[in-house]
Amino acid sequence: MAQSLNLFISTSHSPKPLISHHSPRFYSSISKFSFAKSPNKASFCIRASDNGAGGVVSSTVQDHAPYPVAVSDSSSIEVDSVTEAELKENGFRSTRRTKLICTIGPATCAAEQLEALAVGGMNVARINMCHGTREWHREVIQRVRRLNEEKGYAVAIMMDTEGSEIHMGDLGGASSAKAEDGEVWTFSVRAFDSALPEHTINVNYEGFAEDVKVGDELLVDGGMVRFEVIEKIGPDVKCLCTDPGLLLPRANLTFWRDGSLVRERNAMLPTISSKDWLDIDFGIAEGVDFIAISFVKSAEVIKHLRSYIKARARDSDISVIAKIESIDSLKNLEEIILASDGAMVARGDLGAQIPLEQVPSEQQKIVQVCRQLNKPVIVASQLLESMIEYPTPTRAEVADVSEAVRQRADALMLSGESAMGQFPEKALTVLRSVSLRIEKWWREEKRHEAMELPGIASSYADSISEEICNSAAKMANNLKVDAIFVYTKSGHMASLLSRCRPDCPIFAFTTTTSVRRRLNLQWGLIPFRLSFSDDMENNLNKTFSLLKARGMIKSGDLVISVSDMLQSIQVMNVP
Repeated sequence: MAQSLNLFISTSHSPKPLISHHSPRFYSSISKFSFAKSPNKASFCIRASDNGAGGVVSSTVQDHAPYPVAVSDSSSIEVDSVTEAELKENGFRSTRRTKLICTIGPATCAAEQLEALAVGGMNVARINMCHGTREWHREVIQRVRRLNEEKGYAVAIMMDTEGSEIHMGDLGGASSAKAEDGEVWTFSVRAFDSALPEHTINVNYEGFAEDVKVGDELLVDGGMVRFEVIEKIGPDVKCLCTDPGLLLPRANLTFWRDGSLVRERNAMLPTISSKDWLDIDFGIAEGVDFIAISFVKSAEVIKHLRSYIKARARDSDISVIAKIESIDSLKNLEEIILASDGAMVARGDLGAQIPLEQVPSEQQKIVQVCRQLNKPVIVASQLLESMIEYPTPTRAEVADVSEAVRQRADALMLSGESAMGQFPEKALTVLRSVSLRIEKWWREEKRHEAMELPGIASSYADSISEEICNSAAKMANNLKVDAIFVYTKSGHMASLLSRCRPDCPIFAFTTTTSVRRRLNLQWGLIPFRLSFSDDMENNLNKTFSLLKARGMIKSGDLVISVSDMLQSIQVMNVP
């Protein structure tokens, strides 16, 4: 029968949270409670009240009748088939906590290819506005939405803006070009009426030929290919290839002089270009879930965009992701992350603006700051770059992916590997298998981080929610519960639980499909769409019945339940 520990926190007139997860008194009270096997549900209530004389904690043990089993249609709860199969076959602990993002391109844009990626574990589909037409992207969005509707997935859509930094043109329609060592290429700002001459690349910045100097080093796509400027002829810049590699359309360009990045012109360019604003209008109209902004220099850009989205789509809940990929973004890191809904560590372009040896430490810093501020963080760029051409990754790439998982980043992102690589599904399989193995190792070694999570609440009610989630996560680890259930309409409490990185998976129940999709970006969350009320007992009855009917939980499983309707923690065995 059901066995339950209920912690009810009442909100009286105290100016600060009544129960703190730092309070030894709170945890000693919990540790003294023992679960007695009995035919009835044991309920342990902790009520906090100041009554005008400071905090007082009282406890009572009560007997209740077992939860009645509600009868309901199992189809009224939405969860994707891959998660359902994993839970049925391998149990709670088998679920992957790190989320996976795939950039969609020519290699993966067909409906069957998108479904293969969803089956393989894709949580978010990224469309890169540097490539393709808006009509092409619209068709991809429609296919993903149709896949979600027909197969029950919650794949979110992230639209990534091009940004106004200096970059190459589209290579005359070619998907790529190979630059060999010792070849001379021409970088030109001219507009060609006919096909591009051989070994010629268009540059989008009209002042390019004026700004570069003979002897400058030109880096393509963060250093994937390197050139040395050897001659300037009007609008053309002749460059000698010194490090060969693959040239991709619209790749970013940076140039260095005397060992330092030449960044004055880039600093003067707007973060959001006129094309970006048109793309943003397109994303709003298509109802994308996330908009990622390239080369963010300050928090003001993010605030401006958020107000623009709010004005253009009042009912929209599009999240804004700041891409950290420049020296300016590192200087203003905390204020940018605070203003954003999440961040992306865009290591390719970042590595073109800072020394390569600094990238790992900056990555770890960004991941830590995002987690402290409760913002999801994505590690991107060159995770499995070799798999664009080869079916297996290098061991160094596997180690790189493992480190990002060990740092507890929310998500990992494939770029060219899935957009135009020869083995997109295999690359996704590598991300999934490495994530699962490192997460399992972390739990087996009981490596609970000592990271101190600062208070981030802006109101008294938010403080209570924060303390409840911190306490629930710690209880889940100490009691070795099978799962945490969170009922949330906005997704906020699910996000707070994800921030704590508990050992068990977090079942996030929400009433809207848009919130469900957005939660699919965050670490450890398994999002469900479920209609529920403010009556937590009825919600639990309904959830137990629906999940048991589908074989996703079983009697005796130990769960913790929290909600943003009733500020409480409940610990119980599934009846």
